[in-house]
Amino acid sequence: MFLKKAFSAGICFLSLVTTLSCGFMTTSPKQTEAAGSWVQVWGDEFNGNSVDSSKWNFEIGPGPNNELQLYTPNNVHFESDPNNSGNKYLVIEAKRENQVYNGRTFNYTSSRLNTSGKFDFKYGKIEMRAQLPKGQGMWPAFWMLGSNYSQAGWPDCGELDIMEYVGKTPSTVYGTLHGPNYFGSTGIGAYHDTSDTISTQFHTYTVEWEPNVIRWYVDGQLYQVRTPQDLDGRKWVFDHNFFIILNLAVGGDWPGSPDNTTIFPQDYKIDYVRVYQRQNNDYEPAPAKNFIALKAAANGKFVTVDKFVGDHKLRANRDSASVWEMFEVKDLGNGKVALLSSTDYKYVSVKPDGSVYADKETVGPWETFQVETQANGKKALKNIGNNEYLSADLNLDSVLVANRPTASTWEQFDFVQK
Repeated sequence: MFLKKAFSAGICFLSLVTTLSCGFMTTSPKQTEAAGSWVQVWGDEFNGNSVDSSKWNFEIGPGPNNELQLYTPNNVHFESDPNNSGNKYLVIEAKRENQVYNGRTFNYTSSRLNTSGKFDFKYGKIEMRAQLPKGQGMWPAFWMLGSNYSQAGWPDCGELDIMEYVGKTPSTVYGTLHGPNYFGSTGIGAYHDTSDTISTQFHTYTVEWEPNVIRWYVDGQLYQVRTPQDLDGRKWVFDHNFFIILNLAVGGDWPGSPDNTTIFPQDYKIDYVRVYQRQNNDYEPAPAKNFIALKAAANGKFVTVDKFVGDHKLRANRDSASVWEMFEVKDLGNGKVALLSSTDYKYVSVKPDGSVYADKETVGPWETFQVETQANGKKALKNIGNNEYLSADLNLDSVLVANRPTASTWEQFDFVQK
């Protein structure tokens, strides 16, 4: 998530009673399965006629982030599955309607539920099957906050966004971590492009949260893995109990306001929420990652993928290296590597015209580079897709391209271990 989405103090509860010859370390992209199998420990199938008061609280009041809706307990209902008479969905409904709360008039209403005080836990597989609303200004979320929120405050308590979606990017979902010195627009996360059925069909959204590693999935497809190494020295705060939150916001700093194309009401349909934990708490150690920063010989600057710019291009224009200048090295064998940008957890990819972006979730020839050590000890990266070298072109404002047949100064880099 790119903006604060913290548990608001202004909202009240309504309780319902290896080493390569080129000289640097690499890691394999293969994921290992933990020893213990997953066992369900909690869940809600939403097959009743009302919200289960033993599991959920409603929150009442305005939301944070300059959202436009008033959260009420009246914007939920249950809907039968047309393909399975024994199954139902929880529906959070966003409406365009006026309501007054504490002297303020709101033009939209919706609902937000949480399990605080009723179910919290440390580590597990958390999964939701849902069909998302659509339209400009819609912001559904499935997320968690640290149970120590009232003591530590946000973001020190930790926030784990399992799934967020905003209407202005209608085929994209987001998964993000927020903590001390990595929150809001500097949260550590990734986006995942899906099909355009996100609002017409049900999909599953999952995280596997284990000691020192968190993995995100959509429909069983892994799209992001984060560990404390990704934080570049910042504090990992995902080692204590968290609780679950479901909400549908209208408007706010990130999605923007609804416009004349937005149709109301909009429904966030949730088939189930389930929590699993490893049998006997049997976890394998978190994977070791190898991060480098690329320092261009052309100008002595570090290569960055700037989230604020948002175009996913690589530029050699930073004096120092932190998260956005970090690349995880994936060993593909025989001196070949792929580079995974820490900014949005995407592979560096060369396009047929030689332009370079960090925008791919999988590795093919265009995401593969041969590492060549130069006589001066610096490295050159030759792309396998077009057989051209990666270059920090000072004539292009230090934007990286891969269109050089030979490696000279602009095509050389220092690999700085992070």
